[in-house]
Amino acid sequence: MLFLAIFFAILVLGPRMLSLDSDLGRHLTLGNYILDHQSIPTIDIFSFTKNGEPRPPYEWLSQVFFSLAYRALGFDGVIFLCALVIGAAFMIVYSDTESRSRLPLAALFVTIISVSASSLHWLPRPHIFTFLLLSVWLERLEKLHRGENIPWWHLSLLMLVWVNLHGGFIFGVLAWLAYFSGWLWEKLVTRKYSNNWSIPAISLAFLPMTFVTPSGYGSWQAVLNNNSQYIISHTVETMPVNFAQPGAWPFVFLLVIAVFIFIIDIKSIRIAHIFLLAGFALLGVFMARNIPLFTIAAAPIITNQASNILKSVSKWKTAESNIIKLNRYLTGGLWTVVFVVGSALFLAFRSEAHGNASNQFNPDVFPTYATDWLVEHPQTGNVFNEFNWGGYLLFRLWPRQTVFIDSQTDFYGEALTRDYEAALNKVDGWQPVFKMYKIEWTIIQPDSQLARSLQVNKDWELIYKDSTAVMFRQKINEIPDQ
Repeated sequence: MLFLAIFFAILVLGPRMLSLDSDLGRHLTLGNYILDHQSIPTIDIFSFTKNGEPRPPYEWLSQVFFSLAYRALGFDGVIFLCALVIGAAFMIVYSDTESRSRLPLAALFVTIISVSASSLHWLPRPHIFTFLLLSVWLERLEKLHRGENIPWWHLSLLMLVWVNLHGGFIFGVLAWLAYFSGWLWEKLVTRKYSNNWSIPAISLAFLPMTFVTPSGYGSWQAVLNNNSQYIISHTVETMPVNFAQPGAWPFVFLLVIAVFIFIIDIKSIRIAHIFLLAGFALLGVFMARNIPLFTIAAAPIITNQASNILKSVSKWKTAESNIIKLNRYLTGGLWTVVFVVGSALFLAFRSEAHGNASNQFNPDVFPTYATDWLVEHPQTGNVFNEFNWGGYLLFRLWPRQTVFIDSQTDFYGEALTRDYEAALNKVDGWQPVFKMYKIEWTIIQPDSQLARSLQVNKDWELIYKDSTAVMFRQKINEIPDQ
């Protein structure tokens, strides 16, 4: 029931998810390239500003999955894939939470809060695979931490897949580091669990896998080089969490519960769990996009710690017993498969009947009509484009047209991002930037400072305008007859 609730919620939220940014366009373009050419590019092929420079493909496998989903069902297929992955991630979170606490009702309650907190970063992008793999990763690490026998190849295989799906593999390494720090503390300070060497030893199995990528250690470079404070402070999802926004309140609620439970039951807490939750909580506070990772880590630990309190409450204990009895008579697995397959068939038949997907890029957010015009009236030369439109333009116009920038700022770097901001927002900032990059035409928002500047500049002419986008082109200076 939890899986299906999440699954259908994401299907309903599909249009909203596609309206937040155009990253998906770049991912689909690269996924299509990989499938068509049977090759994974390790250099930039999408922009003229960084063309040919090393661009580690640390999300290539996710991009292939997105491309396959798109080829099967269009954008409906992409949202369907997101629903499967996110639903599976929190189904595993619930299963792990219930397994540790033996309290299915409490596990459900905390998992629902975790789902709600994570929803602020539900986007059709490769990071959703980190949701899934982190949930499995933490379940495996916890069993090793408790001294259970887990085959080492499990974590090796998980990391091998993870490092090729998304740069979030670094959170798997950080989670292991939290468990390792807890093991080290217990061994050196409290002298407990000294005979269990599984946590430190497992690193020998999974760490080498982080280098098995098309660019070798390039994935590490991409992750560790993404530290520009200018870029972080100018990107919404990498900014600190805004606690005044309702979307952050479930995260705050989980933090409060965690602190409260830890205070009243401090003696039974494993130090590794403190390191894990404290570290992931700080990551979530300082960078909002990390909140879902904290919720995935927190749900099992919080519920397990609360179990000692809840089991002493007779009414709660009775309710939990009734839920356990009810679960014995339910066969949810079969119905889950039926609903998922039925949804896929419905989307397929709907697409066949109507000729288009129900999920599309929003024309009020992205330059869909302007790009339609460009398909009929292709422009030559270097373009200056909106940051959030780069992926969409690549999806519609590449390889005929490359872009000035797209939203992968960790690749484009601070210098180019500053040039972009100066050209777009400063009254005269565009002139040196356009000269440096030899810009011949633009596709930008009508209300931008750049649009206002070009509108009154005699050397530029308006070639297209609608409510979402305007395009200007530099006039060709005619040479007078001699």
